Amino acid sequence: MSTMLVVEDLSAVGGISLSAALPVLTAMQYEVAALPTSLLSTHTSGYGTPAVVDLADWLPRFFQHWTQAELKIDQALIGYLGSVPLCQLVTQYLAQQPLDLLVVDPVLGDLGKLYQGFDQQYVDAMRDLIKHADVILPNTTEAALLTGMPYQENPDLTAILPALQQQLKPGAHAVITDVQRGKEIGCAWLDDHGTVQFYGQPRLPGHYNGTGDTLAAVIAGLLGQGVDLAAALKRANQWLHLAVAETIAQQRTDERQGIALGQLLRAILSVH
Repeated sequence: MSTMLVVEDLSAVGGISLSAALPVLTAMQYEVAALPTSLLSTHTSGYGTPAVVDLADWLPRFFQHWTQAELKIDQALIGYLGSVPLCQLVTQYLAQQPLDLLVVDPVLGDLGKLYQGFDQQYVDAMRDLIKHADVILPNTTEAALLTGMPYQENPDLTAILPALQQQLKPGAHAVITDVQRGKEIGCAWLDDHGTVQFYGQPRLPGHYNGTGDTLAAVIAGLLGQGVDLAAALKRANQWLHLAVAETIAQQRTDERQGIALGQLLRAILSVH
């Protein structure tokens, strides 16, 4: 059984980030090493201002213990970090690990804007981190921020994807995760010939917390099992569509909760 390190925040309520990634990767038969970068009483969308504990001071002791214990990490998924020191600590640790796979979801912003509390220094720290990645999973906003290109809701993929690729090491892949084409939403990337590829699913109504975190966990899990990039993106989008459709069918009274994972987990277990 492979060990997947997951580095992102943990919200006690809300069903996103680590709360979403852990069941997904466990169902995919990974031994999950969970590293919370911060603890929140809830996620930050709709609940008001959460109580937050930043764990930057804890990480060096965490990494020191792992080194002493000779813990072997096979793959890693990096999500929300939240501060420049955390970016730097994680970058330094991962640079010393002989990973088979590093997937980075470079959480920076959405809808054309940086998330509150982030600045250009944080963008620069994320650029340093993604240099070590095998696959990065930015949304359209994050793709613009990482490349320095103007934000567009529907960017020119023939321009922004090569610009993203230039930020990465040879052989790595940039995948933009919220590309819209007609009535579909999905992932766009460059194949080995530099041609733009897209795979999407019908866009369903509404906005749902945790979709990006769940998608990133599924993609990382599939890639870590040797599924090629195109097949992993296709299957991940299909499974995420199941989760959003199930969420809508539940007619939830509290829209702040993350997406329903029952159908997605059953789909995973059917092939594992």
